Amino acid sequence: MNIKLNIAAPIGALTALALAGCAAGMPSPQAATGSDVMASATATPSERACFRVSGIRGQKIVDRSTVLFRTSVGPQDVFRMDMRNACLTTVSSDPLVLIPSGGSDIVCNRMDLDVKVASPIGATPCLIQEVRKLTVAEVAALPNDQRP
Repeated sequence: MNIKLNIAAPIGALTALALAGCAAGMPSPQAATGSDVMASATATPSERACFRVSGIRGQKIVDRSTVLFRTSVGPQDVFRMDMRNACLTTVSSDPLVLIPSGGSDIVCNRMDLDVKVASPIGATPCLIQEVRKLTVAEVAALPNDQRP
């Protein structure tokens, strides 16, 4: 007695359903425009806030795991980047190397940027924990020696 099972059809149908479910949950890809970035950067802290690496106008390393960036979006637009590892150095001769990922210089979250600290013996990678825009009140509360 020969029994043949055709399992290709049910597996194909299940695969199609799984892919359709994944696609339904994904946002549609759209290119971010300058106005989108500006709108995101002026959003409330709970919303997504972004900046351009090319728009960084100043930086201040606060401690071994925190750096602040002032951007060209506005005079009060300061972004805080917290590192998972204590990779930052307060020696000004060791600059930060910022490498955007994903083909764009827009940074909205920790996956959008690679950070390294350059030194005479090589570059130390930093693992970004969080990127967030400071509120106007947080920027105003910054001590003068921590302003970027």
